[in-house]
Amino acid sequence: MMRNSTPKWVAPIVLAGVVIAGGSAAIAAAPWSNSGTADVKPYVEARKAEMQQRLERRVESGEITQAEADDIRAKMAEQKAGRVGQRPSAPDVEARKAEMQQRLERRVESGEITQAEADAIRAKMAEQKATGRLGFKR
Repeated sequence: MMRNSTPKWVAPIVLAGVVIAGGSAAIAAAPWSNSGTADVKPYVEARKAEMQQRLERRVESGEITQAEADDIRAKMAEQKAGRVGQRPSAPDVEARKAEMQQRLERRVESGEITQAEADAIRAKMAEQKATGRLGFKR
């Protein structure tokens, strides 16, 4: 008389199916959030307020006119509207980085800031990139 070996395989197959189904259900039920981007909002708002204060100080000191400050604000709003929901591409990031380096070099050459101040700005930018506070992460 031959024995049927089917019952030996039924239990492991059923167990494997239960484990897979349970794991899939746990993954599907996991809460998903954008907590990484929620942390950036207060920082962005603080930077926006800082920029507004800087523009006001430049107008008060006579460095720029109110019309120029308004133009800067309009350009910033236009740029923001153009990039809502978009992340800059790697070439864009590199181009912006190179432009910032050139601006810092010109400011040092003109005597507007010292080399130490330029180095401090570069260090702050590197720190912000490392902590992901620039608005885009890699």
